[in-house]
Amino acid sequence: MKYILAMTFPQQNLNLGLEPSILTVVPDDTDDVEVKYILNQYDSTYRDDQVVWFACSIYITGMDDFIEWAEHHDKNKIICGGYEPTINPEEFLPYCHKVITGPCDSFYESIAQPGNIVSGITRNWRIPRYDLYDVHLNQQIIPDKQPDDVVTSINTSQGCPFRCDFCCSPLMCDHILQKPLSLVQEEINYLSRFGAKFIFIRDENFPLQRDWKEKLAIISQLGAKIYLFASSNLCTEENVRYMKKCGVYMVCLGLEDITVSYGKNRDLDRTCALFHKYGIYVYLSFIVDPIKVNSKKKSNTFYARLLSRFHDLNPEMVCGNFLMPFRGTEIWERYKHLVSRADFKSYDSKSAFLEKNPDLRRWDEYNLYHYQWVWYNSDYYNQNIRKFAIEDTLHLRFLELKEVFDESGLYQWQPEA
Repeated sequence: MKYILAMTFPQQNLNLGLEPSILTVVPDDTDDVEVKYILNQYDSTYRDDQVVWFACSIYITGMDDFIEWAEHHDKNKIICGGYEPTINPEEFLPYCHKVITGPCDSFYESIAQPGNIVSGITRNWRIPRYDLYDVHLNQQIIPDKQPDDVVTSINTSQGCPFRCDFCCSPLMCDHILQKPLSLVQEEINYLSRFGAKFIFIRDENFPLQRDWKEKLAIISQLGAKIYLFASSNLCTEENVRYMKKCGVYMVCLGLEDITVSYGKNRDLDRTCALFHKYGIYVYLSFIVDPIKVNSKKKSNTFYARLLSRFHDLNPEMVCGNFLMPFRGTEIWERYKHLVSRADFKSYDSKSAFLEKNPDLRRWDEYNLYHYQWVWYNSDYYNQNIRKFAIEDTLHLRFLELKEVFDESGLYQWQPEA
């Protein structure tokens, strides 16, 4: 038997990660070739002479890990894809046979194209290879999810036509590739076997599709609590009412950097009020630019303003991320002098790597946790929004972070004014 081995770089985080995207790319088994998803790329079970192709999905934090791994394997059997190979394909050519850029669900057809750098071909003719992955490994940090609850996810489209200055998603695919309703139905039929209590619609902006209502109705057949990404400008009362009817329990909105105005957030107050009117949780992700909080005064001002916005918008969940300037985005030119190759491993959104003072960096990282902890444990949150300490995955994750930061002693350190 020969094998196609699918793997992700960095290795999948079993506590925080989604189902790996490579499952969309790899083909079905044949009589003489079996496909396997490998959690540990250093698994020595398979020799190179048993492998037809290594299918490697690579994000920037896994770039160095991939190179180290690839140097010990047959270059002519390695296929690269994912965000980083799409944005900077030439950098991967010394380590692989072919680079597939952009979305792809037709593996053999894509690699059959001439040249070493090819565009991925998407046909929307089959669902991802969920059979290669244990869905019980897919823990996610979300309100009300107990550790034993099963959560799964689905993409009904790929790509984004908008060019937010910080976002690398349009670089992967700058238009929307929509799956047909029949394929969404097939995928939901398959996912129904897992008994999932939650399902995450991973589309960059789900209501942007012309047929999103039909797709949501199909997904609601699963009977799971649905959460999804949307932008405020698309969340009219009619649309929010329909989401509630179809079992949406939480919508993720990008609060982004509160010091910057984004057109999509012009009506954010109205939108959050609408979601709460219909009993839908609000999940706000926000961005912290370490350069904007590099003193005690700046940090206090920023986080006071952020907490004030939380009180305005009443989110059930907040998620902080440090600014990550990606090559190819509009902001790259403004920040590239602060980014070294060594920083690539820190593109996890929780590292303040743009701050070069190590003490300030650690303090920034503590504050990102601390002000979320303040919000969740405030009397206002617990009396007006929901109880925090219910030992769901959100609460348990913050207890883990509290232990880490308490042991570090960072809360005792203060920068100069």
